[in-house]
Amino acid sequence: MIKYLRDTSYFTSPENIEVIFFDKGGTLSKPVTGGKDWGLPNYKKIMDIVGAVGDVADFGAQLVLNDKAYKKWAMKSWIELSEEERCTRFLLPDFPKDVVKANAEELTLLFSRSKGLRELRSEALPVIKALSERGYKIGIISNTVSRVLVPVELEEAGINPYIESLVMSSITGVRKPDPAMFNEAALSMGISAEKSVYIGDQPNRDVEGPRRAGFGLNVILKTSNYPEGKELPDLQVPDITVDNLMELLDLFPQKVCP
Repeated sequence: MIKYLRDTSYFTSPENIEVIFFDKGGTLSKPVTGGKDWGLPNYKKIMDIVGAVGDVADFGAQLVLNDKAYKKWAMKSWIELSEEERCTRFLLPDFPKDVVKANAEELTLLFSRSKGLRELRSEALPVIKALSERGYKIGIISNTVSRVLVPVELEEAGINPYIESLVMSSITGVRKPDPAMFNEAALSMGISAEKSVYIGDQPNRDVEGPRRAGFGLNVILKTSNYPEGKELPDLQVPDITVDNLMELLDLFPQKVCP
């Protein structure tokens, strides 16, 4: 169900939007877990690369703790370190720096995949295709520690042909909700921020960030990440919420050619 959480005078009407930016993880795709032992093969590969010995499960548990420490730091600083810096400073600080740095891309991918696979929501591709055909420019703005994971997932999902801009924290060096990511995305499209909408699933970064950047509209897909029943700061209150991506087709009509 489409719900308007703020008065329409505060945001750009959907029919006046020209660019639709999406979050990737959690919005277009969802996690598919493989059980508590899912990550063990990936942990073992990481151990082999860096020369670690010992119990694989214990090693993996320490990686998870290290990753949580990084996320806490990154969320507070709004900084995204390069794969090399993240691996040497946070994920694997106790192993040879030259080895970790040289293999940072592979180590990042292995650890990311140790958390479980992600699959595209069944409605994501048809919705993006339809919105593109209606005349909207489509872009992605994503917090991701990997330089290659999101592009590969988009290609595998068949979404790439419809994407005109891809802005990732692993490239920009800053994370949502830093408005710099959203400013860069709008600039890359040659469109003013007020004619842009961002669609995400977590208000603390997917509403606050675009609002600080002056985006005309923000929409939240209500998933398990949505803080139902919790009072949000004004900067994080969505303009509109939807329960399914298909509802975006009811929000954004066919663009009228000038």
